[in-house]
Amino acid sequence: MPLEIDLPPGFAGMPVGADDKMNRGHAWTIAGNLADGAGTSVEEFGSYLMALVPTMRANGVRVFGKFAVGRRKGDVATLTLGVARWPDVAPGNRDALVEAMAAQFRSRHEHAVVRPVRLPIGPAVVGFSGGEFRLPDRDARTQIKAEYQIPLPDGRSVVILSVVAESEDAWPAVAEATAKVAWSLRGRAAA
Repeated sequence: MPLEIDLPPGFAGMPVGADDKMNRGHAWTIAGNLADGAGTSVEEFGSYLMALVPTMRANGVRVFGKFAVGRRKGDVATLTLGVARWPDVAPGNRDALVEAMAAQFRSRHEHAVVRPVRLPIGPAVVGFSGGEFRLPDRDARTQIKAEYQIPLPDGRSVVILSVVAESEDAWPAVAEATAKVAWSLRGRAAA
């Protein structure tokens, strides 16, 4: 099912598709815009992005990027949108499926706020969580996350939209930006 979304203002990222020539073009365009600020060459930055493409594609990622979030300068969120296929048997009732997905989300994130919601495209689960992400060198970073899991009307797949930021102060803005993207999700007619 072809999908469309409205991305947050200032979003810098790339779509990930099956066409590596197109992926390379997107990676080099982004690298051209961001390499200087990252303190690297366009070629190096572009190669980093292309190195991520096979893993992102294997995990169903369709869009990946960053955008400014919140009122403080420097607060940035990472947006990832992926599509996962259901196993052999397609689920039936999407509302019952959403309840089961919410229960599973709660079991994996015991302190998260999780609830079913109704989006224009149909029922979904939204979960908000926070905590620390620990790096190997014992550095701990605060991480807040808003995630929507949206079973698609085709009955064969689910969209997973995740927005993560390292600023607790940006929490309301992360929730709002993620909701706007989730609410904008729509199918489009195949060409």
